[in-house]
Amino acid sequence: MIGNQTKGKSFRGLLEYLENKEESSLIGGNMFGTNARELAREFRLSRQLNPEAEKVVHHVSLSLSPGEQLDNDTWCEVADKYMNAMGYTANQYAIYRHSDRNHDHIHICASRISLDDGKITRDSWEYVRSEKIIRQLELEYGLQQTLNSKEKLSRAPSVGQQQRFEREQLEYEQGERNTPPQQPIKTQLIELIDRATVDKPTMPQLIERLQLLGVEVRHGLTRNGKSKGISYSWNDQKFSGTSLGPAYTFPGLQKHRGIDYQPERDDEPINELLLKPVKPLPVEQLEKLFQDIEHKQQQPQFTPPPEDLALWPKLYKYLNEKRGIPHSFIERLHNHNLLYIDEQKQILFIKRNLDGEKTGALVWSNPGHNHHTIEYDQNASTPYGWFHINLGQNPQQEIKNVFLCSSPIDAVSVGVYVLAKTGALPSMRTMFMVADDPNNLPLEFLKNCYRVVLAFNNDEQGDKTASAVLELLPNGKRFKPTYPDWNQELKAHFYEAELERERQSRSRGFSL
Repeated sequence: MIGNQTKGKSFRGLLEYLENKEESSLIGGNMFGTNARELAREFRLSRQLNPEAEKVVHHVSLSLSPGEQLDNDTWCEVADKYMNAMGYTANQYAIYRHSDRNHDHIHICASRISLDDGKITRDSWEYVRSEKIIRQLELEYGLQQTLNSKEKLSRAPSVGQQQRFEREQLEYEQGERNTPPQQPIKTQLIELIDRATVDKPTMPQLIERLQLLGVEVRHGLTRNGKSKGISYSWNDQKFSGTSLGPAYTFPGLQKHRGIDYQPERDDEPINELLLKPVKPLPVEQLEKLFQDIEHKQQQPQFTPPPEDLALWPKLYKYLNEKRGIPHSFIERLHNHNLLYIDEQKQILFIKRNLDGEKTGALVWSNPGHNHHTIEYDQNASTPYGWFHINLGQNPQQEIKNVFLCSSPIDAVSVGVYVLAKTGALPSMRTMFMVADDPNNLPLEFLKNCYRVVLAFNNDEQGDKTASAVLELLPNGKRFKPTYPDWNQELKAHFYEAELERERQSRSRGFSL
């Protein structure tokens, strides 16, 4: 089952649309009206409770997979359970069933204004909540499980297109057709983009490759520097990134295809390519381009240097006794090979991309005097990656909050500090990331997070970095330690906590 949600201002307009569709019927809800006009009049009751609210109309469509069907009573049960689970427990809504397509589906017209208190029903994370509820309803009613938006990274060709391809393929195999059939243009374009991104190029490199393949690319930015989206034109057909699937939108290319995009580095060359596209290669040279890309992708990736196990106990003791990092936290870092000493006696913090792949390392060369790290010198390492740790009650949950920190030891210290202050793992999965270079930030990822905290150190460099990052992420929140750095803040917290425990211990032992 697939669910879609939109918001609007006019009950009457939506109701008339739902009522006037062919093979439309009003099958349920919690209202008395029997037609669009009566329902619109009835919806005025909730609107009068909150006259200043604007988009008060909530429109939901629930569609079954082709071949599945429910009767009216079951559809009403499904709709009632869906609306209650979404928080519409005291809201007016009407249910229409449409039978004008090859898939059984209903539409729900609801008021976002609660009859209990006149407040707008919350809509935070409603798309995520909706998909979760739909998965549960599929199980409860024995419906076909549908891929959710995260799993469905590309839009499949239509049923008609696929049936045509299969029919022509059968004709070719039976000798009734001289040439093999071609996949739909959309499918061919998706395959082209997939082949052009196997080695995770930068965004300008990808656009240039697509132009060499004969694909016209369009992309633009808003005044605030946000992407307006990306679209493609190939073989005289135009496709938006969204129409190809979540993996082919501008942020989706970064998240799902590993495309490296850094605005300050890439926006100017992207603009030049869009203004003056490179000429497409002759057909006979296209396969060589793909071979070169695949060869580059097969080259050795970053390989962390071997560990000197004999030196680990010394670093373990230092981090615990001098830096105040708890034993369990140190062991977790070491067990995941994110922190160790190599055979050259260098303390290494391993960098990873957002998919968890190791891309390089940072060397902590002078732990006794400062927190500064330098890049590990290896030809196979890549700049696209960060040292980061993730904490949360649900390891499978997407990252919702991000703390940007000045150095690896500060990122670890902030993580431990948050645990110590709250006494529990964060309810929302949280990342603690070293991001002291504003030119190397995963901006699209950060813009899509619920909250970004600029936890840079309380010093001149930390303030400069925070100012630069705030220009790129205006919604970020600055969070300074009281002390110059977060490790000092953490140790001070533990010291004060220990003093408090001693005071409580003495007071319990006192008696008259």
